Amino acid sequence: MASIEELYGTLASTRSDHAGAVHASLIIHAGQIAIEAPAIPAEMTNAELQEFLLASPDLDAVAVVRDNRPIALVNRNVFMEQYGRPFSREVFGKRGCLTFADDAPLIVAHDTPIEVVVRHAVEPSSRVMKDGYICTRHDDYFGVGSGMALVKAMSDLEAEKTRQLLSSIDYASAIQQSSLRNSNREMSACLPSARLTWLPRDVVGGDCYFFRPTRHGMFGAIIDCTGHGVPGAFMTLITLSYLENQVSAGCDEPDPAQILSDLNRYIKRVLGQNAGDRKAGTLLEAKSDDGLDAFLFTLTDGGTTLRYAGARLEMAVVAPDGGEMSFFEGDKMGVGYSDTPDGFVFTLRQAQLPAGYRAFVTTDGIIDQIGGPKQIALGRKRLYKLLDDERRQTPHTFTETLLARFADWQGEQHRRDDVCFFAFTHEA
Repeated sequence: MASIEELYGTLASTRSDHAGAVHASLIIHAGQIAIEAPAIPAEMTNAELQEFLLASPDLDAVAVVRDNRPIALVNRNVFMEQYGRPFSREVFGKRGCLTFADDAPLIVAHDTPIEVVVRHAVEPSSRVMKDGYICTRHDDYFGVGSGMALVKAMSDLEAEKTRQLLSSIDYASAIQQSSLRNSNREMSACLPSARLTWLPRDVVGGDCYFFRPTRHGMFGAIIDCTGHGVPGAFMTLITLSYLENQVSAGCDEPDPAQILSDLNRYIKRVLGQNAGDRKAGTLLEAKSDDGLDAFLFTLTDGGTTLRYAGARLEMAVVAPDGGEMSFFEGDKMGVGYSDTPDGFVFTLRQAQLPAGYRAFVTTDGIIDQIGGPKQIALGRKRLYKLLDDERRQTPHTFTETLLARFADWQGEQHRRDDVCFFAFTHEA
């Protein structure tokens, strides 16, 4: 109850701060929509109750009290229908007003959160939406709230919660893009002809990238974290923060495999996914199983020497004048996941790239997208055939070609995942 109260208080104060005098205060308590209507004593007869209701046409329900403590609720329409039947006046006129009353109405304190009232209102046997509810202050009768007013208050509250959630996500997007800004600048400086495409499925995403100049070249990383949206964005911030601390501009060439191995241990420790943390019966058992796939590399010697390590991602390279496409693959193991051994050592590999090469690294957002005439995944084969067919195109032109083909393939389908890919060559 306290947590709901704190949440609603925050919503109300925020709404008040932003709305000023234009909007009314957000309704968060039952007492705010309760009408301070007169109650009737339990000793009142049905005949007297009829006169009371006829004299009070605006009352849809009236509380019955004893010593100012509510004990029942009379629905106006129900009473008038029952009491208006033949011989009802003769039979029930002198009887007490509890005859047609609900003797178990919902009674709540004036400071009860609206969400709690709604929770009771939607129970199968509840009559709150039809009869309303009784509100008290220090256990004494305070007023009556209607079902319609309750629905409106809850709708307004949900709308405000949604507004604040979307506002928070928009701000999170600004933070995520800020964390990528240095990489955009460094990548453009090191590889002017390269093209990096980052298209989160939602406002924020789980794909990210990292680029820094090194003493003799550059370091790069294309990363696909668990999920998309807000959960994925949290993972990208953890990952980018780690890389920021490990690779600084102008440093000696880092070891991509060592970074992946250390990152695996770091994520496992931060998220409690070490083997010892997930023993059966512990509090952390099966709480999370999050991680990432990645391709980390360095380019030196004018962009022709590649040192790399991969975690279920790869780099494809083609020469403009023909020849088979080369694939530089890493290990078939993710980073940080519970099924990756705590001490797993990723493999460092090295390759010489051909003159005039075109290189391409992507997460699985394009590959897994459903679409096309048969509504199936685009797939790895179609993607790399396009790269092979258009191998003479510059990274910029190929990116435009791929994005157009991707949009055509997706058609009316919803985007399944974040999209992030990197096309580059060592040529200026």
